[in-house]
Amino acid sequence: MIDDMTDVAPCSGLVGVLLVHGLNGGKSDMEELEAMLGAHGFCTETILLPGHGTDVRDMLPIGWPEWAQAVRDSLHALQERCEHVFLIGHSLGGALCLHMAASERIAGVVTMCAPISMYPGMLAAVRLVKRFTPWLPTIREDVRDRQARRKYTRGVYRHTPMAPVESMLQYLPLLRAELPNVTAPILIMTAIHDHVVPARDGRTIYRLIGSQEKHLVTFHRSYHVIMKDHDRDEVFARTLAFIQRHLPAGQ
Repeated sequence: MIDDMTDVAPCSGLVGVLLVHGLNGGKSDMEELEAMLGAHGFCTETILLPGHGTDVRDMLPIGWPEWAQAVRDSLHALQERCEHVFLIGHSLGGALCLHMAASERIAGVVTMCAPISMYPGMLAAVRLVKRFTPWLPTIREDVRDRQARRKYTRGVYRHTPMAPVESMLQYLPLLRAELPNVTAPILIMTAIHDHVVPARDGRTIYRLIGSQEKHLVTFHRSYHVIMKDHDRDEVFARTLAFIQRHLPAGQ
């Protein structure tokens, strides 16, 4: 497998794309989207956020600062190889991409079901639960397509750690204040039937973002994990079209 080939040279080129998965997710969440973008000639990389990819216990001491630093380091590394870099993030990954876009030079950003406010009282509820248990059971991924639920079951954590969720929720008000500083072109995708992040968060991002060129797309057939659900083909198509529309002249 490619992951085991230490002698494979990292790609380099004019345009790079950094993909960031969500909380309790992993690199596999982005592999089909990454493969599609790679097939169109982009230098792609999916980061594995700290605390992920092993055991849920490893995530308990991890939170927003560690995730943000990891994304920033990966962004800078990709910028050393590529002149123009786009950011793509799902859920927590989308929030982290917005955070990067507020202070870093990027070519554009794509968010998929990114949180910015979540639900009233959610932070207090998480803190209360954390007093009694470090995690709660995760029934399944929020995917509507039954065939997709069977296809993507591998690698799904069975528990959601409370401390990392608390860390994310604590940072969201600060992220909200950063949104006017984001000026790069942005594609915001949200799902009306999302059971994790309310669709209104996408509308809030659209309203507060400082970007002059901004696009909001709302899907009506999918749940939270839109890149695996009924609308995944349109998610892929819109992402590709957005990047191609903002390529440097002559590309």
